[in-house]
Amino acid sequence: MVARRALAGGALLTLAAAAIVTGLGKPWSAFALTVTASVGMINGLWLERTLASVLQPGKARFSPGAVALTIARWALWVALFAFLYVLRKRVEWWAVLVGIACFLAALGGAAVRSSANGEGKG
Repeated sequence: MVARRALAGGALLTLAAAAIVTGLGKPWSAFALTVTASVGMINGLWLERTLASVLQPGKARFSPGAVALTIARWALWVALFAFLYVLRKRVEWWAVLVGIACFLAALGGAAVRSSANGEGKG
């Protein structure tokens, strides 16, 4: 489970980036960065869980829980962007991009470590 392994690194990277942004005197941007990275990490976990339940050997299994989780993932993104729209005058756009980059970097690092360990090979 790559997303689960990325949590610790993503959280540390996000907190470090938020501390730097706060040090620059932009606390609202640091808050937006943290919320964006958190939503990304939650969505990564939920996506991994959905794919694990649907993509089983044989016929794909679309359960009501998998459909509900997919809807919840999109609702969480909509809530994030609505939140960012409300705070658009207080938040720097680059802080949101840094938040996205934090969880993507953590996922990439976890995937590389997983690949290097030979996990996931048939």
